[in-house]
Amino acid sequence: MKQYIALSLITMLSSTTLCFGSSLNSLNKDQFIKAFVNKTSVSIATDNLNGNTIENTFSMFLDSEGNVIGKMSHKPTNEPQIDKGTYLIDEDGTAYITWQHWDGSKKLCFHAFNTENAYINVGCDNVFHTAFMKDAITSGNHLN
Repeated sequence: MKQYIALSLITMLSSTTLCFGSSLNSLNKDQFIKAFVNKTSVSIATDNLNGNTIENTFSMFLDSEGNVIGKMSHKPTNEPQIDKGTYLIDEDGTAYITWQHWDGSKKLCFHAFNTENAYINVGCDNVFHTAFMKDAITSGNHLN
């Protein structure tokens, strides 16, 4: 019986590895622009602000001139609810956003990864930031 259980566990673990063994690739510059520029994106209800995980929906709009506006659904403690800033996308798809107020006005670096139904944003330091469901991304600025 123990051999059957051990064999079953090994089979399950090896098939799980096969299912999740593929790696995600980050978006390149053209893919990033197509996914996010001139669109309003609404995140899932978890985000990373100043290195802390917050439970707050985050919306952002990136225009084609390098400007970004963001809004938290609930005003974070000691931070404005709405902020503006600038963004830059390198050829390899590495994204940089500098907010006027959020994150101490430091340049943030992140990559967007494509999944079937969402884009997952992970900082260049490999810290999860947020995810945007594809069906929550719409053309135009809806933050005004």
